Amino acid sequence: MKAGYSAHFPEPDFALADSFRDAMSLLAGTVAVITAGEGERRRGLTATAVCSVSVQPPTMLVCVNRFGEAHKAVADAGSFCVNLLSDADQPIADAFAGRSGKQGAAKFDDAGWTEMKSGSPALGSAMVCLDCEVVEMVAAHTHTVFFGAVREVRRGSGTTPLLHFGRNYRNLS
Repeated sequence: MKAGYSAHFPEPDFALADSFRDAMSLLAGTVAVITAGEGERRRGLTATAVCSVSVQPPTMLVCVNRFGEAHKAVADAGSFCVNLLSDADQPIADAFAGRSGKQGAAKFDDAGWTEMKSGSPALGSAMVCLDCEVVEMVAAHTHTVFFGAVREVRRGSGTTPLLHFGRNYRNLS
């Protein structure tokens, strides 16, 4: 091992990174939009790196790129909403993945958003919205893992999940 590297931070291995990315494309997941902030400070991102941690107390985790605009919104607000998308929400997933050309709060313009108790935006057409208060943050390379205590659960109008598998959106049918 070269000086300055360790088992935790090895030299970049781009071939391994590509193989890992390919492998993770085979990990099917429900598509979520993580939102935080209020008014013009609202931000969000499309994610599948979302997980329930505990039922007692109800806790979620989300992994957010430290260099994305949503990271600051979550950290500053101290809360976030996990919007689990329905298969009808693919345009929302695209917008928050940066495929619509919209930036910042403008990504919220084309859908029915309300607010959770924390003030975080909640999508009415999502299957469910989970309002979370940040209780812990763990830095992990390029991302921060935000642990959130669930403070409110709201069912939306969606009934069939939007899934991501093989670098494409899927549904259950």
